[in-house]
Amino acid sequence: MAEFDPMKFFALWMFTHDQADDLMVQSVARGSAVAGEGMSGGPDAFTDGFMAMVAEEKRRLKEQIASGGAEKAADPDAERFDEVKFEVAELRGRLDQMQRTLDAIAAHVGATGA
Repeated sequence: MAEFDPMKFFALWMFTHDQADDLMVQSVARGSAVAGEGMSGGPDAFTDGFMAMVAEEKRRLKEQIASGGAEKAADPDAERFDEVKFEVAELRGRLDQMQRTLDAIAAHVGATGA
């Protein structure tokens, strides 16, 4: 068995997150560029539009927190927002599982390729 290199492990982990962050930023930019145009943006139109909506909600949330209004009563859409947060958490869980699988593959390839 190959020797475990923690620095390489964390470098791969960081690289994975950097790539995901870059892809998310690109998706938000594409979704924001075609806001209101529907699903005509190709196979990634839904994801891009969704990510743009999440980024806009994040911007509003940051403004609310900065203005001291983080503890105000929830708006009428709070229940729906909770549903979306749940679905995003589910997606995050699936992405984390995919990342663990990729890390295991990378470790296996590194162990057999060395």
